Amino acid sequence: MTTARRVLTVLATAGLAISVFGAGSAAAATKGKIYISNNCGKAVATTIHRGGLMIAGTGAAPNGSYFGYPVDPGTYQVRVPAGNKDVKILDLGGKAHSVIVRAC
Repeated sequence: MTTARRVLTVLATAGLAISVFGAGSAAAATKGKIYISNNCGKAVATTIHRGGLMIAGTGAAPNGSYFGYPVDPGTYQVRVPAGNKDVKILDLGGKAHSVIVRAC
């Protein structure tokens, strides 16, 4: 029996799980969020775009609402009554990155 096999046998006997083919585990893709805060005094339309395509939005976000959309890392354009805002969601190595955009 080789030394490596003896070590694996001892660890397996001790109840420890070991992957012979790789020590790392596959991590889920990092997701961030774009939050939109509506303090306009009325319901407003808000949309989020990436690469020219609308990926999320609402026709009438109520006054006082605060909601978020989960998104992949990248650059987005948030269209709100206050004007278009370009935001960038960063991949922070497994930590969520969020951006808050005020509607007005």
